[in-house]
Amino acid sequence: MPAQQTPTAGIDLAAFVQAHATLLRGAYLLCIAIATLLRLGFDTSVPHALERLQRAVTPTLHFKDAVDAVRNVALFFGWGATFALTSHTPTSRRDVVRATLLGMLASVTVESLQLFSEVRQASIVDVFTNTIGSLAGAVVLWLVEHRAIGDMRRGTMLGVPGWLPAGSALLTAFGLTFAPSSRATMAVGWAASPLERARMIFAGPSVLVPWAALLTDVVAWTVAGLGVAIAISDRTGRIRPRQLVAWLLIAPGLLVAAHLGRAAAGLQRESVTWQIQSVALAVSLAVGLAVVPRWRRRVTARTTRAMQFGLLAAVLGAVMSWSPASWVEAGRMGPALSWQQLLPMASLFQRQDLSSVFLVLQKAGIGAAIGACLAARHRLGAPVPRVGTAVLYATLLEVGQLLVPGRYADVTDILITGAAAGLVVALVGRADRGDQQTEQHARVGLNGRASTGMF
Repeated sequence: MPAQQTPTAGIDLAAFVQAHATLLRGAYLLCIAIATLLRLGFDTSVPHALERLQRAVTPTLHFKDAVDAVRNVALFFGWGATFALTSHTPTSRRDVVRATLLGMLASVTVESLQLFSEVRQASIVDVFTNTIGSLAGAVVLWLVEHRAIGDMRRGTMLGVPGWLPAGSALLTAFGLTFAPSSRATMAVGWAASPLERARMIFAGPSVLVPWAALLTDVVAWTVAGLGVAIAISDRTGRIRPRQLVAWLLIAPGLLVAAHLGRAAAGLQRESVTWQIQSVALAVSLAVGLAVVPRWRRRVTARTTRAMQFGLLAAVLGAVMSWSPASWVEAGRMGPALSWQQLLPMASLFQRQDLSSVFLVLQKAGIGAAIGACLAARHRLGAPVPRVGTAVLYATLLEVGQLLVPGRYADVTDILITGAAAGLVVALVGRADRGDQQTEQHARVGLNGRASTGMF
């Protein structure tokens, strides 16, 4: 394992989240309550509640319900990840089971309250999708943590596994491609099947995308391509064939899946968009594979490398957040502040569509990419910047949107970006601690065998 500096004094986020597990879990459950029970329209009629209960246990499903299912999985995915992150290190199967059962209990509670709502609609399907989301969040964090332990032991280019910032940048690019906040237009209704919608979208006319949206796409896929190049040559500084093949399947696969998903969802087809995105990804990946080894030799400090990639991710976030929305009339400024913008999770209630999920992916991807770079610097002993920088950066992005035509400043976006950054920082801290514990156990075992051999 490459030598590293002693971490500087400051908040050990991994220890902090473990020490305040109950508070953090309660805070996330509160966010779930706000997102699912806001403006409940409480109806105390027991007969009405019984009628809603009958509909809840015998639902009639339509494809539009898939939108609600995706939203439910995404919301409770965060719960599963939060529960696993705040458990004792390393995460165990027991933590996964507990996260899933508690997520199911929270879902049953919410759906039971919605039986007394004139606005909300309770459904046993929601309980199922919420439970699946809880399970998926806990399992993903568990797998990522265990993979990070092994990768950091073998050495990395940035101080954290290269797939962390690369995957985060790809997540942002994928979210922008599928549901750009300035141009997600529904062209085909939900009555048609996904295959029929896709056929109509590809057979119909395409729309010309504004330059500001295309610029955002180019920046997003360029940063993603450079991140993938780092992940491919992470440990040795040279191209690793297996990693090259894997990422050549993952990155273009996400781009293709985004555009096919847009068509299946009935979103209007865009002219030249996928070609421009493909070129940006291909060029940045090719350039990255050629330049990254030289960059590694020239910039020897891993803390500096992490800072430089973090700045690239920060630039992407600024371009993404401060590009004018194309659908707004010229000269019209963003909305004034209202209480909805200052209430966490309120905006997710207002946007009852699939785009809201991918808008969350965009913010979470940026936060995770910056968090990975901050975690690398903290792990290697760099004194600044700390994780609070990610929250300050997210706040700056939202405040800046008050001056951008058509943009909507929202405290929920600050919460998502900052939480994603903190999650990755804590995850790396847990993995680093797990790596140290593994090494200590190995040394104790070797010493024990040596002692036994002496006698």
